[in-house]
Amino acid sequence: MSYAVEDYLVPAGAGTSSNTHLTLKIGSEKMGGDFSIMQGVMEPGDLLAPHTHDHEDQAVFVIDGELEFEIGGPDGLRFTAGPGSWVYKPRGVSHSFWNATSTPVPYVELSGRDGFQKWVRSHDGGNLKAAINGGRDFGMHMHFERIPVMLKQHGLKKLAGMEEPGPALKATVQMALAAVRALR
Repeated sequence: MSYAVEDYLVPAGAGTSSNTHLTLKIGSEKMGGDFSIMQGVMEPGDLLAPHTHDHEDQAVFVIDGELEFEIGGPDGLRFTAGPGSWVYKPRGVSHSFWNATSTPVPYVELSGRDGFQKWVRSHDGGNLKAAINGGRDFGMHMHFERIPVMLKQHGLKKLAGMEEPGPALKATVQMALAAVRALR
């Protein structure tokens, strides 16, 4: 067997970009399908939309700065995770997080299995399409109806990885809700 550095080392700044705010560092195909490792940066005022996974447990490691988390939906827990913190996000439990600070917050995302990685890659076909079809295709259910409330409640500007301003975001959420209703 021959060994090559590029098969084992992911240098700083390297990885596979996606049409989201996440960069795939080590794919589930290298990890026996067990998990993937991604890195993201939450910009100030960004919300990672509330959602639930059917198949993946996840964990977030906050590299620097602070992120606000909600685990368990509107009646669940809310807490701040600072630098060096790990946050567990179990499958079947709604979760979301956001950057309420004025500085970008880098973090690492560990996701069990390969569904989340596949969902992130599906964004190359369009963010709205990936979000709408996430439940059907990957067991990732977006809670679209909560997005406008959370943005307003926490003084946030936009969804992570999307460049849409407020009015366009409202129209996007309305279209997504209509599309999800049509799928049922």
